[in-house]
Amino acid sequence: MLAEIIAIGSELTCGSKLDTNSQWLSRELEALGWSVVRHTTLSDDMDAIVAEFRAASGRAQVVLITGGLGPTLDDITREALGIAFGQPLVRDVESLQQIEALFAARGRVMPERNQRQADRPENSEALPNSCGTAPGILMHVARGINATSTPMKSAAVEEQSNERRTSPGFADGSCLIAVMPGVPAEMKPMFERQVKPRLPGSGMVLCRRAIRTFGYGESEAERLLGDLTARGRNPDVGITASEAVISLWITARSQSAAEAEHACETTCALIRERLGESVYAEGDAELHEVIGQLLRSRGRKLALVEGSTTGGLLAMWMTESKDLNSVVSQAIVVPGPWEDLTVDSPDALKPGTNHRATDWNTIARECVQGLFRAHSLDYVLVSSPFEDHLSDTGVSVRRGFVGIASHSLFETIDVSMSGNLAIFRQRAARTALNRLRLLVERS
Repeated sequence: MLAEIIAIGSELTCGSKLDTNSQWLSRELEALGWSVVRHTTLSDDMDAIVAEFRAASGRAQVVLITGGLGPTLDDITREALGIAFGQPLVRDVESLQQIEALFAARGRVMPERNQRQADRPENSEALPNSCGTAPGILMHVARGINATSTPMKSAAVEEQSNERRTSPGFADGSCLIAVMPGVPAEMKPMFERQVKPRLPGSGMVLCRRAIRTFGYGESEAERLLGDLTARGRNPDVGITASEAVISLWITARSQSAAEAEHACETTCALIRERLGESVYAEGDAELHEVIGQLLRSRGRKLALVEGSTTGGLLAMWMTESKDLNSVVSQAIVVPGPWEDLTVDSPDALKPGTNHRATDWNTIARECVQGLFRAHSLDYVLVSSPFEDHLSDTGVSVRRGFVGIASHSLFETIDVSMSGNLAIFRQRAARTALNRLRLLVERS
């Protein structure tokens, strides 16, 4: 069963506002077993909106529309619905009374232009808005097989609409169209209370899982997963990359909840088998949260010493909550050269006499040893200052290192890369955390 979502508003297409409604509605529909196959965002252009309404109703069984229900002249969703499906607008008496009552409750007289918010296509139903002045609209239209998304003049669209209603090439069934306000605080309760209960059954049960991985790039992860990411496969496996983390979204659909759950778990098991230790969590857990839980469960303590390669990112992540705080013994950010540090005091790290050594690796090792002497620790994560270098090919490369230490180990990892500083730091910090995860899990 297919669904589409349409967002109306020039403020969305010009970029001044972000369309969060479509994302939220997609999640709601997917959870009900619907397959959301298209998001469309349109400016306040009558011909384009009319054409898209008709095209969407021909492709999907459910079309959810947000925006364009305000009182101003650029709010044209009501008029577009009427033109698209050949229905004159009528003024809904109950809606008008509700809008007037809302203004009265606020101690204001309703402006005349707000009356148009009570208009709806003749063969539709008004959806009361308990949070604002814009009623929604619910209507069923016949699903056509010759719908087009090509923008046309409104009169031409209306003429074609009449032709299609009498055409023998009409598909069986109907499309449910629900129009809701663009304001999220009004749209969400309207969907929950009035649209969701009216949706036709999808006939499917959905089971969704998320698996988080670190260590492979997107292309390499797809290669290892092989046929699991094939188009048309059920369960479907989607891959997204964000901040150096590869997330796998597993979605199984079946007429039985037990079958969907079994199919989802079978695919998750295959993913864990093929990606191995790169899988660090299921669900929405972050890598640093997994580290915190691991260290707490084993009664281990951690110290952090960060140069500009991670720039305090590790400390920020590992101090987000009391649970994370409980495993961190020391968190130090070194803003300048490491050569100016001394590890001779009980506090382990302070500005002091210069080291004889000048390379970061040697100084970091001395700092780690000083921390182990001064504190009861099990692990230390360190990161170097970074330096930008221009390669022979003219590409600017940011060079940096992270290190992990235990009482028997000191290991450094080159995390150099080109590109954005924020991405460089996120990747470097997660590289250190992931290496710690593997070390703790194997111990």
